Order: sequence, then C-alpha cells, then structure tokens
Amino acid sequence: MSLMVRTSLLICLFVCTVITSQTIFTALVANAETGPIQSIENNTNVDFQLEQSATNVTSSDLLLYVNRMHGILMSIPSNWTLSTSGLPDYTQIAGFYSPLQNLSDSIPARLSISVMNYQQNVSLKDFTNLTLTSLNRTGQFKVISSDPVTLAGRPGYQIILSTLPNLGNPLNFGLMQSWTAVGTKIYQFSYSTESSKFATYLPTVELMLKSLRIHDTR
Repeated sequence: MSLMVRTSLLICLFVCTVITSQTIFTALVANAETGPIQSIENNTNVDFQLEQSATNVTSSDLLLYVNRMHGILMSIPSNWTLSTSGLPDYTQIAGFYSPLQNLSDSIPARLSISVMNYQQNVSLKDFTNLTLTSLNRTGQFKVISSDPVTLAGRPGYQIILSTLPNLGNPLNFGLMQSWTAVGTKIYQFSYSTESSKFATYLPTVELMLKSLRIHDTR
C-alpha cells in the first residue's frame, strides 16, 4: 500500500474516531462491568509498563509509560486512565483518558499514540504534506494552527484543528495532532476533547509530550 493511500485511510479513520469518540467511551465504560478499563496503576502487559516517574514533583503525580516494543517513554498523570482496548485504528497502541470531573462530564480528554510502520524510511516532509492535503479534502475541520515542532528531541509537525458543525455530530471538538518520523516509523500523538475543554487540558497534554522520548528500535 502506497504512503499516499495509507495516509488517506488513516485520516479517514481519524475523522471517524473524533466523530464517534462519545460512543467509544460509552462502550469502554460498559465493558468495565465485566472487565474494567485497564488502570495505569495495575498494568501488567508484557509490551509496556508504568513506573514511578523520577521528576521534581511528588511520585504520586506522574507515572512513566514505557513501551519497549516501540521505544516510547512518556510521563503521564497518575489520575489518567490507560486503555489498550477499544481503539478504533489498528495503528493505535494506547489511549490515555482524563478523569471525569462531575456527572455532567460525559466525554474525557483523550491522548492516543499511533505507530505506523513502513517498509522504507519515511520522509517527515512527505508524510506531513500528504496528511495536510488529506485533512483539507475532508472539509470537516477548521485549521487553527499548522507548524513545525520538536517532538522527543526530533523534528516533527503539529496541527491544531476544530471540527465544523454538521448534523451527524452535534458536539464540536478541539483536536491536536503531533507526529515525527523515526526510521521506517511515523509516531503520531492525537489529543482530542470537546472544544469548550480543549484549553483546560492542553497544558497537561503539552507536558506529557514534552516528557516524550523515542528510541529507534530497528
């Protein structure tokens, strides 16, 4: 599958993820009756683990997400929930969800990690151009910002979007996608929540991304 075709498919999946995020979270909560959403404190998956984070804050504030298979290390708030199930895209390896604040708060903020593995080294420039072109073609987003960034000490790119109103999606979402290329892999980090809460959780997500480290596992 070509990079262009695969990127277009991933953008379509991303659009569907945003539109159906409330349904996905509802399903996760329903599954908790028979099998709880994986707690970040009790994770025993052999591909990754969570450790106490060595930071200048108390150990109860942060945990360190370590995924040895993909070479990822990232600090996460200890009160956020990690789930590796119910992810709508096969490239997604983990989703982190903020705690609900009250009974009227039905949709958590979400940061997901996707890893796309290609047969050859991937150009950050080519992937970025294809992603931006595919997003523009959907006609479902308003681009707030689109800029190069440094991600895990590497050149990367970041876009901030908001969904446009439509009959199928009464809620407006704020979105941020950040990505970088490491050898044959694209690492993508997608933050989404209701537009009214986007600025509230953005500083926390930015701190998580600032702590990110990626090691080439080839």
